[in-house]
Amino acid sequence: MVPMSDFHLRPATESDRTYLERLFHLADVWGDESQAPGEGYADDLAMYVDAWTPDQGGIIAYQQRVPAGGLWLRSGTDRRPPYGFVAEDIPELAIAVEAAFGGLGLGRELLNAALDLARKQGRQGLSLAVDEGNERARRLYEKIGFEVAEERPELHTTTMVTYF
Repeated sequence: MVPMSDFHLRPATESDRTYLERLFHLADVWGDESQAPGEGYADDLAMYVDAWTPDQGGIIAYQQRVPAGGLWLRSGTDRRPPYGFVAEDIPELAIAVEAAFGGLGLGRELLNAALDLARKQGRQGLSLAVDEGNERARRLYEKIGFEVAEERPELHTTTMVTYF
């Protein structure tokens, strides 16, 4: 087991965009790379990764120079809300951990880093969308302090939020 202290976190930059694409894919297939992405994947990729800019914030985690996971924040609008949209001043979190590093506490460490990042940006809170059936992730989000904001059965997701 790799101790959490072995993970190095650094801010995401433009040069991380390709890795964010990988993380987005991992999030879409719940880490099971044998699965095909879901319906609407290309449009979602454009909204969550292509439209992301480093000033919105993100973090990449490494363990001995090997990418282990990461997160990034996305702001939406009422005109084109992302799945976890709550309000324009509350960014949505996208997060994924590489399968090889699952179960080592990195997800929790990244979530706490995301909360710190959003606070430093002066945000009022942080939101996310969790897929129906992804109970492991949902339980972790609840332990960190996220609460259900809206069930979205038509999208097979639940929007969760935590306020500061």
